[in-house]
Amino acid sequence: MGGKPMKKRFFYGWWVVAGCILVTMTMVPPIMALSNKYLIYVTQDLGISRSAFTLANTVLQALGIFLSPFVTRFLARGNMRVIQSVSILGYCASYFSYSLAQSPIHLYISSLFLGVFYLNATLIPVSMMVTNWFTARRGLAMSLAMAGIGVGGTIFSPVLTFFLESYGWRVSYRLMAGIILVIALPAALFLLRKRPEDLGLEPLGGQQAAAQGMGSAGDFSLRQSWGTVFFWLLLLGMLTNGLINAGALGHFPPAMQESHGAAVQAAVISAYSLISIGGKLILGWINDRFGVVVSTTYACTLFGLSFVFILLADQSVAMLYAMAVVFGLGNAIGTVTPPLITAEVFGKENYSKAYGIVNSFTQVGLSLGSLAVASVYDAAGSYRFAWVMLLVLTVVTLASWVGAVLLARRKR
Repeated sequence: MGGKPMKKRFFYGWWVVAGCILVTMTMVPPIMALSNKYLIYVTQDLGISRSAFTLANTVLQALGIFLSPFVTRFLARGNMRVIQSVSILGYCASYFSYSLAQSPIHLYISSLFLGVFYLNATLIPVSMMVTNWFTARRGLAMSLAMAGIGVGGTIFSPVLTFFLESYGWRVSYRLMAGIILVIALPAALFLLRKRPEDLGLEPLGGQQAAAQGMGSAGDFSLRQSWGTVFFWLLLLGMLTNGLINAGALGHFPPAMQESHGAAVQAAVISAYSLISIGGKLILGWINDRFGVVVSTTYACTLFGLSFVFILLADQSVAMLYAMAVVFGLGNAIGTVTPPLITAEVFGKENYSKAYGIVNSFTQVGLSLGSLAVASVYDAAGSYRFAWVMLLVLTVVTLASWVGAVLLARRKR
């Protein structure tokens, strides 16, 4: 009694990844890669320093230092879809409110609210959902979800440049807020789900992992880890990773605009944002194929080279495009690598508790990185010393992360 073989159902986790792409595409670039595209316009109009403007992003990032552990617990226990949807609405309203600023204090108040909503809507819930849905192919799934950042940077860099030059910075904030709302909110409402069990499903590769005895028995709890060297190395790497990412993403745009003009700046941002899409996918493949140590070494090396090339780029546009290539391939260390390393050390069961602490240290770096580079620029009148500083910190990031993973494996 032959019958047709049952057709294998499409795994819903890939729809979750698609929703995550829409969220990261629209909500992360305005905070990271594109935030300082407003810098020259706002500082000239309001008559404030670059450090004063950059402090608004510092306020936003600093919230994650204190709130990340609470956000991960809140999301783990609560209705993530409701929390994320409300947070998207709050994010858009807060981003819109930047357009009403008359002084730096107004920017800081907007950043205070924006930071709270950003934490509850973007990278933390995205990394939690991907970790819940994927045991196998987690590197690919995480890299796809985070590749949305590159897609958004590629699309919105020229769009925002057009808005700024055509309508000014106030209208640009309002237009971007509207675009984010109409794309991100439907994704959260109709695509995203917290865990496969909510739909009566299992994580991809979950049965295979169980059959191979890959449970959580060997995973470290957060309480066990506080007294270990590997945990503090992990946190140091997260701190320096935040510093180098905020410093690069925040100040590559104004540095390029000063040396080669707004058109070249927009083209280079689009180039490295586009390349970063493939860069994240390559990193995910390397991680799934060779492990997190190899993928981290590969990405940190490329990220460090970006500072070498931008040091050579003052008189050479070609060096800027060389920087765009290596930076695009390497900047996945800011988004893809931290959750993969955390999951490698702590496992799925302890991931949410550990990632809250880990993300707090990342946020310390993110809150200080752009401000530190701005302060170096204000003091020296040049970015050269800042690029050297960030290159050294990239080496520290690599050594700390690799050391943390190797020591954790040995202790396990």
